[in-house]
Amino acid sequence: MVMKKYSLSIIALLAFVALLPSCDDNDLDKRQVPFTATMPADDLSSSRPGSVINGVPAADGFNLNAQWKNGDKIQIFVRQDGRVYQVESPATVYDISSDGKTCSFDLVLPKSVKPDRDYEVIGVTGVEAYIDGEDVIALCTMKRVGIDSSNATFLPMWFTSKKGSNQAKFRHLCAYEVLNVRNNSESSITFRHVGYDVHTPWYKYSDKVVLTNSSRYETGDAGQTDAESNEITIASGATGTIVSWYIPRYDITDDIPDAPIDNARFMAVVNGNFVITNDALTAYKNFARGNAYYMEANWDGSTLYYSNEFCPDGNHPHMIDLGLPSGTKWACCNVGANSPAEGGNYFAWGETAPKEGYLYSNYKWFIGGDYHKITKYCSNSDYGTVDNIVGLELEDDAAYVNWGLEWRMPETAQFSELHENCTSEWTTVNGMGGYLFKSKTNDRAVFFPAAGWYNPYGFQELETAGNYWSRFNLYASYPYYAYVLGFRYGNMGVNILGIIGRQNGCSVRAVHVAQE
Repeated sequence: MVMKKYSLSIIALLAFVALLPSCDDNDLDKRQVPFTATMPADDLSSSRPGSVINGVPAADGFNLNAQWKNGDKIQIFVRQDGRVYQVESPATVYDISSDGKTCSFDLVLPKSVKPDRDYEVIGVTGVEAYIDGEDVIALCTMKRVGIDSSNATFLPMWFTSKKGSNQAKFRHLCAYEVLNVRNNSESSITFRHVGYDVHTPWYKYSDKVVLTNSSRYETGDAGQTDAESNEITIASGATGTIVSWYIPRYDITDDIPDAPIDNARFMAVVNGNFVITNDALTAYKNFARGNAYYMEANWDGSTLYYSNEFCPDGNHPHMIDLGLPSGTKWACCNVGANSPAEGGNYFAWGETAPKEGYLYSNYKWFIGGDYHKITKYCSNSDYGTVDNIVGLELEDDAAYVNWGLEWRMPETAQFSELHENCTSEWTTVNGMGGYLFKSKTNDRAVFFPAAGWYNPYGFQELETAGNYWSRFNLYASYPYYAYVLGFRYGNMGVNILGIIGRQNGCSVRAVHVAQE
């Protein structure tokens, strides 16, 4: 009887114990950490060149947009007390939002990590990663391919998070270059972008990036041979897009400054032939991770021309929206030019066609070459017939006459607006020096080549100076002058209200009439 009673007590005790939460269950509750993950957002307002991008091209081929997809996995590492532990199995994302920008995933802390003490979580997706001593190394040997909306390589991303923060805000491991190649030749081409011929703190196609330590890995250059094909075929008259990525050699932390790419040349392979082109543009010399840098290239059948004017194709002129307060849109190239880097035609002020020489004697509005006998656009009787017209009429506007109703020569106020709302820096585009005006509010730019100019003694200062006519001539006292935007070689600044004799031959950069 006593034995039976004792047995029943044991059974009751075991049943009670079974109802209690197990130590393992308690431990699992402490170790399981739910996370919300977000993709990097596009940042088109960034003051840096380019914008933050993600993984899949948008329909217009310029902005990239990454989205979480079912089955995406995230490798997770936990750093505590100077040691790094890898979570045994990658986390699988779930609860993906309708726009694909957010999702959830669960982290189960390794048993060696003490959940009640401080720790750091490191997550990597898009590429594999592993532990090397106290470092987490992301493997970044990736195939570079032509990108379209149906075939996109997932770009590598990572995040870090401290204990108590359940937000996984992903960032890009690299800086990216989106290259749009226009084939203007009469036959299809195969095109492969090799990148930069340069030794820099950035490199491409190398095998690892350090995520948790400031150690430097001296493996690879930006100009190393492209071991993996990124070749695309582009039909005659069509455009193809290639995305390249550049990886920093050192620790990926927010306090690392942008890495310079100096003394660089662009390289490519067209129809199996290696092509080295012009020096890298100034806007491309400071790459920052997570930013996209957009390039345009045109193949004409024999030569590859690079630019960063963001023209959608080779059918110039285009209206370039720099986000200016007035809404003014500038032409992408000079009147008479076939691309942004070409000089185009030269005009005397108030004339609408180029000519052999730009002399006093053949200027349309001087009688007998005498600037004291002006027949039009004169406000001082000492210099001719007074009509008090200071702005060019349509029949005398070179932009209107050559390009049509939508275009005009710019006002002086539009020169001022351009200068005040853009950064301006001397650079080289397709071998031509000049000033690049880059918007302070978006990623657009216009390039004014140093096309030189004509005076009565002949052609002057090609590749070292530029003079661009305004539609206005000078104040009443000196009507034989007109206003120009002028500049000289190097970073000597831009004179937005320079003056020059009306008989000289200068360049014309037009503005769109609907935006005046």
